[in-house]
Amino acid sequence: MSNRGMPVFEWSDVTSSSLGAHLVSGLLAGATFASAARAADKRTGPVR
Repeated sequence: MSNRGMPVFEWSDVTSSSLGAHLVSGLLAGATFASAARAADKRTGPVR
């Protein structure tokens, strides 16, 4: 259903803080996954 041009949410300090927290947690999760993938690659060697 269309929101008929009405905003889905109001932008406030809480929403900007939440967005920042989600971005940081996503970056940390990505860095953790990349580190684990590198460690696994070093342990098993490259795929042929």
